[in-house]
Amino acid sequence: MTKVLVVTRTKNRPLLLERAITSVIAQTYLNWKHVVVNDGGDPLPVKRLIEKYADAYKGRVQTIHNPSSVGMEAASNIGIRSADSEFILIHDDDDSLAPEFLGRTVSYLESPPYPTIQGVCTWANQIIEVIDGDNVNQTQSRIFRDPRGALSIADIAGANPIPPISFLFRRSAAEQIGLFDETLPVLGDWEFLIRFLSQFDVGVIPEPLANYHLRPSSTGSSANSITDRSERFELLTKIIRNRYAREQSKSALGVILQLSEPMRRVQRIYSHPILGCIIRLWSKFVNPNIPKSPF
Repeated sequence: MTKVLVVTRTKNRPLLLERAITSVIAQTYLNWKHVVVNDGGDPLPVKRLIEKYADAYKGRVQTIHNPSSVGMEAASNIGIRSADSEFILIHDDDDSLAPEFLGRTVSYLESPPYPTIQGVCTWANQIIEVIDGDNVNQTQSRIFRDPRGALSIADIAGANPIPPISFLFRRSAAEQIGLFDETLPVLGDWEFLIRFLSQFDVGVIPEPLANYHLRPSSTGSSANSITDRSERFELLTKIIRNRYAREQSKSALGVILQLSEPMRRVQRIYSHPILGCIIRLWSKFVNPNIPKSPF
């Protein structure tokens, strides 16, 4: 069985897609299959690229041409369902990997430091670039994020701290939580990571073995979704947060509140032999029906 399924969704970006193809082919780890999902784009440039690298692929590539675009998350799911594997990597067509990425991440997940770890991420280089004709020129580079040890739910509360290119995960875990939410036009990777961490853990390899490429000045097909659709990102961010806030039970919310620092301070005041007594007497005077203190 194929160990790693690498899924690349693309649409009319052959210049960037070629970089992604060479990124996969250059991996020192060899037990992988690359599925390229052409999501409604012109099929001819994709076919030409696959033919160009046919010898290097050595039969480890599959191309799917959607007659019309189904969206990023649905395209990812089509690719995932097209072939079996133990691990999955979503490799966007404009990102790239260090040659040792798959070798390091597969080795980590085959012997994880804790049994609940079902995914692993590496640090990523955030590369700012501009497209000049048939050339892609790098202008800046820095470490995108530098999480340590393992991701926590607090790490992802504000935004996704890891780009998809840096995240390898077990297929069995993804099937248990469900694949990518096809109703989301953007931010499906963040929503998937929220669900993933609700049941499993994600370890961290603290080395920049993935490259997250951004083109802030680009528009149209060569633009990044995060910069090209900022208003939609703002809308969907709040919708996703509301979705998970509604799912929290009152009991779980109570536990969270009681563990928070403000509530611990209130608890200490209520427990004080003099201050606590004064507060309770005052509360009964102001509102005789006030509930009894939980402390």
